Amino acid sequence: MRKKLLTFILTLALWFVFAGHVSIQVFFLGTIISSFISLMMAENLFRLIQLKDGTKDFPKKTYDIFMVIIAFIYDVFLSAVKVSRHAFEIKPSFSPRIVRIKTSLKNSNSIATLASFITFTQGSLALDFDHINNQYVIHWIDVHSDDEEERKIARIRKHLNLIAKIVD
Repeated sequence: MRKKLLTFILTLALWFVFAGHVSIQVFFLGTIISSFISLMMAENLFRLIQLKDGTKDFPKKTYDIFMVIIAFIYDVFLSAVKVSRHAFEIKPSFSPRIVRIKTSLKNSNSIATLASFITFTQGSLALDFDHINNQYVIHWIDVHSDDEEERKIARIRKHLNLIAKIVD
């Protein structure tokens, strides 16, 4: 009963946030929708929140997810600036490379998540994943030196560690 009541209150509060204002019509419609959601989904919602080690790790997982999103937004912004700079150069100097990066990720969801991180940023593309050697094959559009390559690999390893905390 407490789970259903808590689900109802949280859903109704979220309804008011999305509605933007409170009136009689918004209140009644929100009450009806929140009632249906709490009656149908209360048990499933609380079961989704339960982690392997219980709910005590939930704030840490939330923090890790937040850090992954912030790192992703930073990388997208940084790569967009670099690719835009090359687009407006009079004589663009591209130096493409194909690099192999070894990973320790075992879960297929975490492997796909990291490949998405690599591919979503402009100027990089995850071409393939070698399951035998646990290596990503990555194409970078602009890597002029080995130091720059090592910096990009270090940034990918940072994402790898963050994703391993969340998914594995």
